[in-house]
Amino acid sequence: MENSLNVVLIVTFLLAGIFNVIFPLVLGWWIIKRKGTSWKLFGVGVLTFIGSQIFHLPVVNGLTRAFSTGLLPHVDPGFAPFFNAIVLGLLAGIFEETARWIGYKLLKKKGNSFGAALTLGAGHGGIEAIIIGASVLASLVSMLALQSSSEALSALSPNQAALARQQMQAYWATPWHMPLAGAVERIAALGLHIALSVMVWIAISFRKPLWFWLAVLYHAVVDGLAVLGMSFGVNVWLIEAGLILISFGMLYVIIRTAKRMDQERVVLLDL
Repeated sequence: MENSLNVVLIVTFLLAGIFNVIFPLVLGWWIIKRKGTSWKLFGVGVLTFIGSQIFHLPVVNGLTRAFSTGLLPHVDPGFAPFFNAIVLGLLAGIFEETARWIGYKLLKKKGNSFGAALTLGAGHGGIEAIIIGASVLASLVSMLALQSSSEALSALSPNQAALARQQMQAYWATPWHMPLAGAVERIAALGLHIALSVMVWIAISFRKPLWFWLAVLYHAVVDGLAVLGMSFGVNVWLIEAGLILISFGMLYVIIRTAKRMDQERVVLLDL
């Protein structure tokens, strides 16, 4: 039974990893073909995500070390889940929406269209999914190699070998459906990132800075709710279902709003 379960787990890890890599590229291709944009805009979206993480991750790591070492006062354990949700959500929103804003400013007129906003969003969220998918596949290959060869473990020190065995045990004890939940999360995240890119585009293209701050807040709320759900042990599939509903519900509303604003602008320009 254990071997059978491992085979199923291998298949779901493989499917999730491949899906995370391929789906963003297919989505990007579809948007580019439908809106007549280009892969260069998709690439700018990729760069905005990478650029945001260059600053975002060190700040998160620095705050974590500051709290763990006592440099910053400890947060009351009862409030800690809410504190983490608020801080992590706001940091993600501030860094990523600022990166999008910079991307649009650098593109100038090339990024001043609804299609460009969709393409940048697909690139921004897509590279995150691709990185996660590649990581899933790399971890699977690594665990399969360790499981199939005792020589790899014997080459390690006793402490390192013991740690590797613990990691392998935890890895193979993963419920078979968890990798699929991760793939569903990437679908929700892509919907979120496209909506956020459109919101920042509205802020710049229509000179409505409130939309930038709404994007920061929306990003913070979604990320914060996910962090809270995990902190309180909510079933992962309930979390993913909630993220899908929020992400695509808001995406629908934001896209309709952006289309209406764009059409009204075209009518005014023609007058």
